[in-house]
Amino acid sequence: MINTTSITDLKQNTAGIIKKLQDDQKNIVILQRSQAVAVLVDPNYFSILEEALETANDIKAIEERKNEPTVSLDEVANKLSL
Repeated sequence: MINTTSITDLKQNTAGIIKKLQDDQKNIVILQRSQAVAVLVDPNYFSILEEALETANDIKAIEERKNEPTVSLDEVANKLSL
């Protein structure tokens, strides 16, 4: 089940909602006029999400560049020594 709360409730009971987040270890979706407008997450979970996104972006960049021409280390060393 998804935990939700309204913006009004968040304004009136911020400490209680944050405690619920810590106790339940589940995300809390913030609603405004019955529409999701934000999500509260545990800081550790947020760090994991950031790392996963960074890894996914790195993999995408590698995939995009895997067919590009390469230069050997010897060629680079020779150019740098000039």
